[in-house]
Amino acid sequence: MRMKKHLTQLLLSLLFLLVTAMTCDEQDWAEPIDVPCTLKEVELYHWDNAGEKPKEAVDNKVLKEAYMMEIRLLTDAGEKDPESYDADHYLRHVLSDGIKKIQIFTETAFNEEFPAGAEVTSCFYDYPKTFVEDQQTDFTVNGGVISMIDEVNKIYKALLTIPQSGGEFRFRVVLTMESGETVERLSDPVTFY
Repeated sequence: MRMKKHLTQLLLSLLFLLVTAMTCDEQDWAEPIDVPCTLKEVELYHWDNAGEKPKEAVDNKVLKEAYMMEIRLLTDAGEKDPESYDADHYLRHVLSDGIKKIQIFTETAFNEEFPAGAEVTSCFYDYPKTFVEDQQTDFTVNGGVISMIDEVNKIYKALLTIPQSGGEFRFRVVLTMESGETVERLSDPVTFY
């Protein structure tokens, strides 16, 4: 009786493995193809995280406790996709000059600890990746490099430190590339209330 039970379990396990092996796509096993790309542009957007789901700020006005910044990285990835590759290969877009550091500075006095011009990167944290499909992980936070990217990638940073008062604020974002080159963008003014 015991042998029959084990034989049944063994046969069911083998059947499961056989069915699993027959349903695997070759695409899952195909080697990815690396396509070099370059960073073309960086855009900054203000987001409001006060509701059920974050949304772009209306008229650049945000409750100061609910502010988020979007750093959008635009590349030439789509322009360089080779047409000769078949659909069985996953294309990985690799930056020719990876991003090794992202810094955020305030152009307006934040509080006594962060006067105008101060670096406020520590006042922001990465918003959870489950928020948006094309959200890029900021590997630079842990000393890594952003080297792979898609056509449009977004990094969301939520504000942790609340300014002493409301009013108009501007942020300057500086991306430092592996080559040492920097890319700077100044945000549009945002009003915190």
